[in-house]
Amino acid sequence: MRAMKFDTDGTAAVVTVPRPEPGPKEVIVQVLSTGACGSDFAALKGKHPFRFPPLISGHEAGGVISAVGSDVSEIDVGDRVVIEPQRPCRNCNHCNAGNYHVCESKQMLGITEWDGSFADYVKVPDYTIVPVPESIPDHALALVEPLAVAAHAVRQAALAESHGEQFHHLVLGGGPIGALITAVLSYQCPGKIVVSEPREQNARVLRRLGATDVRDPNQERSSDEPFDSAFVAVGVPDLVSEAIDRCVSGGTVVQVAVFNTDVAVPVGQLQVREISLVGTAMYNRQDFITAAQLLADRPEIADAVITDRVSLEEGAEAITRITAEGPGETIKLIMEPGTQSA
Repeated sequence: MRAMKFDTDGTAAVVTVPRPEPGPKEVIVQVLSTGACGSDFAALKGKHPFRFPPLISGHEAGGVISAVGSDVSEIDVGDRVVIEPQRPCRNCNHCNAGNYHVCESKQMLGITEWDGSFADYVKVPDYTIVPVPESIPDHALALVEPLAVAAHAVRQAALAESHGEQFHHLVLGGGPIGALITAVLSYQCPGKIVVSEPREQNARVLRRLGATDVRDPNQERSSDEPFDSAFVAVGVPDLVSEAIDRCVSGGTVVQVAVFNTDVAVPVGQLQVREISLVGTAMYNRQDFITAAQLLADRPEIADAVITDRVSLEEGAEAITRITAEGPGETIKLIMEPGTQSA
């Protein structure tokens, strides 16, 4: 089968590798769509904390079950599914309590020890499989995983339960995750949604997804109104302090972006104003179910966010280019392995 290999020289290329075979409690998914994430670009650049080339990357994926192991039940060949790409230990206190997403021994799909979804087929444990509504198009299946990240971030702030429609939200960063957080906010707990994002092409997408205002952070703030919640959706260290500064007393800051260095935090403000600063560690199965239902209910999310649909070979070229030069006009890159290059 074909798979995209990340090399240590910062390039990606499609190579031929053996097709995987399932173990007793494993399944093989024929990949219909797989998305490129910021962590993939960081890995190819050699700057990711646990994805080290050479490897087959990719963890945002959906497809069709093509084979099942001898001990697999309730999953059949031909099922359309997405993959929850976490392999926890399933024995620690976190796992036993249902919080497997913070298991300290957890592995993620697309590392050296677990070949990822940038391939025709991928092998995963049966417990990672999540069925999806038939109404989600094949090319949009890969969007369920990053949408689950957004759903988990919104759930961490406990917004719908405590504030409802009068809530004022601030999203700092309007890239793929910031855009999907905007979509989840608009769907679950609508109110005023302000997104800080300098790129006009992203601003157009954000407005389609429910942003009531998109502001260029390089310009002076149009107003200094406080927000009940603020989501840090891009890895710029100064934004953590900004998010805290712009929250109301008693508000919540949700840290979503990944930082590879320590970040200064004004703990005095957290204490005196009783602001909650909460982290997000991926998602759990409920977030995947929420994301899949949201995508089924609002197909325009995929239409707005997915800017590039390419073959696996074209994806290797695009990922190499984006890693070296930046995203340009691309918001979300989706590869469809079954599609042939032009």
